[in-house]
Amino acid sequence: MKRNSSNSTSGELKEEPGKQFRKGGSNLNRLHYGSQSNNSDAKGLLGRLVKDFRSSLKPPETEEWINQYFNRPIAFFIAKAFQKIRFTPNSITVLSMVCGVLSGYFFSKLDTSSVVIAAILLEMMILLDCADGQLARMVGKSSSFGKTLDGLADFTTHLSIYYGLAYGLYLKEYHYYIFILAVVAQLSMYLHIILYDHYKNIFIDVIYPDYVDRLEKLDEIKDRIVRAENSGKKLQALISRLYYTFYKIENWAISLSYSPNIKNFYEIVPYPEELDEYTKSRFYNEMKLPVRLWSFIGDTIHLTIFVVFGFLNLVHLIFPVIILGTNGLMILCIIIQRIRFKRLGLERELLWLGRIY
Repeated sequence: MKRNSSNSTSGELKEEPGKQFRKGGSNLNRLHYGSQSNNSDAKGLLGRLVKDFRSSLKPPETEEWINQYFNRPIAFFIAKAFQKIRFTPNSITVLSMVCGVLSGYFFSKLDTSSVVIAAILLEMMILLDCADGQLARMVGKSSSFGKTLDGLADFTTHLSIYYGLAYGLYLKEYHYYIFILAVVAQLSMYLHIILYDHYKNIFIDVIYPDYVDRLEKLDEIKDRIVRAENSGKKLQALISRLYYTFYKIENWAISLSYSPNIKNFYEIVPYPEELDEYTKSRFYNEMKLPVRLWSFIGDTIHLTIFVVFGFLNLVHLIFPVIILGTNGLMILCIIIQRIRFKRLGLERELLWLGRIY
């Protein structure tokens, strides 16, 4: 009874036994409700981070596995940091290019410490290359010029690391065949990137027609060149012309992966977004595996080979691994792609046209 009476007088000013405990209790209550508020704020922050992270990603079926499970999560926080200091995606692209060029320089020195530095710089380039696109998607600033600049940064990095390493190996062994291996390995990589990008973008066009970061068509690139020239943006026009030339070469290389009577998927289905849901569902089920396999020979995989073998100090194996290993995987991808493509019936044009609204 005494305890109940003391509780009833807890609001009085006079001191009484147990008042300090009650004060402490009210503080504990404030701490309790404060901790609930903090937990709510933490959950809200976590929810916003998860939402931002998801908005920064490409469709999961088309992403390179090393990016999806390793590079993208790290690059997301890099992108958020650059967003805080108001860096633009294009600025991050330029930084990635600098890291890539420096990496090639250190690969050319070929001593153990320099090769490790080269591997670190190249991994930084990969993370920044992921971060620029993620930031662009988060803030809604994906642009055609940004994609072209990103391609130029990749190309500059490729030249630097391939021929930096080749030069270092040449100084060590004095055999010109090293440069031949470098050329074959680099051309192999470009063929793999072209095929991967092609089948990845077909998958996106069919399954994710509203995806904002889609590949441009040739006519769209032409229009961009004309607009840049008319507005006096000579550098942008030059970069776009280089991109256009590469794109035309890409279309020729793509035809090699199709059967003789087809040069390109878009000859059969010029407007993939108009396919009905049944056909899209069939396409998804048949093409999910092939496009996932193509992602194992994308750009980042080739760069990661340089990184891993650099850390292991086995750089002399990089060119043979790319030439033999990734080309072998490419052949497997083409075989599976053709089997799935034929099973789907895409080569029977009338079947497809009959399923277009």
